[in-house]
Parts: sequence; C-alpha cells; structure tokens
Amino acid sequence: ATRRGGARDAAGLGRDAMRTDPGDPAEVGGATAAPSDGARETRSPHLELASRARALWRDLSWREASGSLGDLGTFLPLLVGLTVESGLDAGTTLIVTGVYNLITALCFDVPMPVQPMKTIAAVALSDASVTVPQIVAAGVFVSAAVFGLGVTGLIDTFNRIVPRAVVHGMQIGLGVLLCVRAFTMAVFHDETNGARIRPFLATDGLVTALAALLVATFDFARKTFRRCEPPACDDETDLDVEDARVDGSGTGAGARRNRDSRIGFCCGFRSRTLPPDGDPSTTASSGSSTPPTALLLVLAGLALSATKPGSLSSLEVGPTAPKLVTFTRRDIAAGILKAGLPQLPLTTLNSVVAVCALSKELFPDRPASPKRVATSVGLMNLAGAAAGVMPCCHGAGGLAAHYHFGARRGAATAFLGFCKLFLGALFGGSLLTLLRAFPKTVLGVMLGAASVELVRAAVGAFLGNRTARGGATREMHRKDFSADSGSEVVDKKATRDGPADVPSDVHSEDVPTSTRVRSEMTPLWREPDTYALLATAVATAASGNTGIGVGAGLVIAAATAITKRVFHLYSAGNKNAAAENAEENAEANAR
Repeated sequence: ATRRGGARDAAGLGRDAMRTDPGDPAEVGGATAAPSDGARETRSPHLELASRARALWRDLSWREASGSLGDLGTFLPLLVGLTVESGLDAGTTLIVTGVYNLITALCFDVPMPVQPMKTIAAVALSDASVTVPQIVAAGVFVSAAVFGLGVTGLIDTFNRIVPRAVVHGMQIGLGVLLCVRAFTMAVFHDETNGARIRPFLATDGLVTALAALLVATFDFARKTFRRCEPPACDDETDLDVEDARVDGSGTGAGARRNRDSRIGFCCGFRSRTLPPDGDPSTTASSGSSTPPTALLLVLAGLALSATKPGSLSSLEVGPTAPKLVTFTRRDIAAGILKAGLPQLPLTTLNSVVAVCALSKELFPDRPASPKRVATSVGLMNLAGAAAGVMPCCHGAGGLAAHYHFGARRGAATAFLGFCKLFLGALFGGSLLTLLRAFPKTVLGVMLGAASVELVRAAVGAFLGNRTARGGATREMHRKDFSADSGSEVVDKKATRDGPADVPSDVHSEDVPTSTRVRSEMTPLWREPDTYALLATAVATAASGNTGIGVGAGLVIAAATAITKRVFHLYSAGNKNAAAENAEENAEANAR
C-alpha cells in the first residue's frame, strides 16, 4: 500500500499530497469532487469555485495532459473542414470552445469532452449551400431542445425509459462507425476523385501510420499482458485493506472487487467496477501510470506538419476579431430542417444518455447526471451562438478517447481548454494552415484508439450489468432457501462464479426445486437484452444514424420482452396442469 501510494503521489494523484487546504470540502479519490445534483450548499459560491479551481490545479499531471488530447482525432478534422468549406473562423472557435472546456471542468469531475455536433458538421461539409447562419441556427435549435429537457427534468425520465442494452448497442455501433472512419483516414487519401492509398514513405504515409499505431497501442498491450498475469498476494491484501477502508465495511468489499477485476477477457473487455478513483492503474493488474501517448503523438504530428512548406510562415500573432452572426427566417428554417432535426436524436442519446452511462461505468463514484449534462450542452451553445462558433456537445466517444489516453479527472478538460484559449488568442485564424498540415494518419490512429475504447467500455458495461443481475438472482435464491429451510445460509465467498454453499445437514433432495440455487448463469443467447444490443449496434453501424439504431433496438427489446412474458405464462400453465394431474393421480392411488 505504501508503494502504491507513493506511485500515485508521484503521478499527482495522491490523497495526502493533495489535502493541503483544510478548508476544502471532502475529497473523493484525491480531488475535490464537482458539486452533485441536489447537494446542499455549505459555503458561498465563490469559495466553492475557488476550491474547485485549486483541485483542478492539484489534479493536473502528465497523464491528464496526455488524456486531454485524445479527442483531437474528431475535433481537428471537423474544425478544419468547417473552416475551409463553410467559412467558420478557427480562431474564434478555439477561444470560445476553450472557455467551454474550462467551464465544463468546473462542473464535472470527469474528463467530459467538448466536441463538435457531428451530424450538423457532416451536413455542412456535404452540402455547399449550408451557410454559417444555418449551421449556428441548427445548433441553437438542438441546444434549446436539450436545455428544455434538462431544466424540466424530462431527460431523467427519458434516461430511465431507454433500456441499458439499447444504449450500449448504440455505443458499439458508434464505435464501429468511428473505427471505419479512422481506418479510412489513416490509409486512404481524402480526395473527391476517389479513394487512393497513401504512399508508403511520405510524411503523411503508411510508415507514419504504423509508427503512430505502435505508440498508441503500447500501453494497451502492456496492460493486457499484466492483466493475464496472476496478481501478487501482497498486492491483493493491500487492495483488500484499502477497499475495505474506503467502503467502510471492513470485510468483503476488497476481495469482491479483486475477483471482479479478473472477470472478462484478456483482450480488454471488462465486466467490472473500477476502484473509487476510476483508475485501473491502482489495481493489482497495473502497477504504473499511463504513459502520455496522446501527448507524444500530437507533438510528433505538429513536428511533421511544421516541415510542410508554408505551415509556419503563415502564422500571425494576434487574435481574430469575432464576427457577429445575423439570422433570417429562411436561415433558421433551413438550418433546422437540414441539420437540426437529424442532430437532435444523436445529441439526446449519445451526448446525454450514452455519455452518462459511460461515465457511470468508468467512474462509478462520480458519474455525470443526465440533467446536468443536458443543461450544460444547452447553455454553452446558446451563449456562443452570436459569435458564430461551431455547435458543440458532449459525447461518449470523446469521453472514451480521453479515458483511453489517461485522463481521469476534470483537470484534463481544463488543460485542453487552456491550450485552445492560448493558441486562439496568440495566433487566431492564422493557425488554420498549421492545423491543415497535421498528419491525417496520426489523427486516424488516435480516432481508432478512441473507438476501440468506446466499444470495450460498452461491452464491459453490458457484461457487468448481466453479472450483477445474475448475482442478484442468486442472492434471492439464497434468501428463499434460508426462509424455507429454517436455517441461515452463510455465503462467505459472495461470489458471482458459482452457487452458495449448502449446509451439510440439509440434503439437496430436501430443497424445493423453485428455491434451489442455480449454479450457472443464463447463456447470452437466452438473454433478451442480447438481441436488443445486437439490433441497435447493427442498425446504427449500417445506417450511420443513431435514431434508426435506437428505434430498431427498442422494437426488438419490446418484442423479446413480450415473447419472454408469453413463454413464462405458457410454462407456468403447463406446470400448474402437471401439478393438478399429479394430485389427481395421487388421490386415485390413495383410493
């Protein structure tokens, strides 16, 4: 425990090293948590804001800085495309989105991303008739609708109605779409006259893509090999003691978490609950902090882009003066019809519901609430609409990207916001030439790593929820058995891997069939949620539209639920008929 605590302090995440101000509120996992919904205010707002700012500074480390750059594979291509094709100002967008990042870091204690609204960006890039006022009008429409859902609390009701399997299926489908886009970006030229494979030895060629891939997957391979190794006994004991102290239970919690950390595949699919700080580096399977791979990739990409002619000579010191956007009724109507309506389901599902579900899986002690996320998406776009800023939102893909490259706290979001604000104020729109020269191969590799993390998290959450349901079922059976037999059944293992121990003085034939503990979990093909997840993932990946994918998933979920209910009723009727026949036969034999 001492060795692990020293390592965490060296990474900037130690508990004791960060508790320097006795006036700060309670800290979770070594950092002051962002205020939760419904929390009672104990201090004035400006003191809370100052305390949160100090916590962000204390959380900042190389790992957080590297993780903050993980979402550039999505942000930079869309920013450059909208600036070149549609006329958005890159300098103003960098400054305003940097402010978005800083405010988001103060509101959420997770690396909440700020990324472009992808459907609006895709429509603008594919349709040359879409103007900047129409782009902003579409963003205002979506933001106003989501803000209304957040303020009224309807987004929480919507979050409860949508099945978790449908949400995880949507994440898997989006991950597949991002994987395809990442492969295309890294291997092929983006040209209008057809796809052409990149040259092998060019600056932005296949060798650069292969080198970036090796750097991006180095940490994943290291953790995979360590996950396959059996953990040391002293580390397990230390984790048991630490987890028991954190949970306040004293027994059982640490051992249960250690067993859960070994559930899943060695290839990285996890059905587990992370430690209190949401950091897998504190478990026995990982003993060191995550290397700053995203930071290395971005620095290498900037170095390569600087070698291209004209990329540095075009830089000018000084910010770009923002231009106010004026709207007409025609711009508002065209923006809503062309881009606003298609973006609304994606923002509601992926930017609110899915990102909250993913934050709950990655950071179970401090998940983001749907109400707060929806309110944040609405406010930041309504505030920056007049300056003609690219419409932005939060998203599950961006959160997975930040997490994959090492971000665990809001300090990553604040660091990225400071970088945007600094570059936008220093160079303004002249930075566009350098950003256009950034290697697409590096961006494609970073986007691919983020998409794999999104799929991993979705599959792990689905398997974890299924394991939890199985454990709850076995616990119910244990309680029923104890009530029927009149004896107390003590399950010291509290395991999800098998049945509870049956007392030696009770024979198995004396246990009623309806109350016996099932020794095996229900197969995946018999789970209705499996078919809802597959339908949502396939429909989302095939259509490229989350609305269609979620609609297909909801239909399959309803159909499987009705089928399961009818089957249970039919089985119950057969059992009752068999029981009546058995009673009649018994009476006839007695006569």
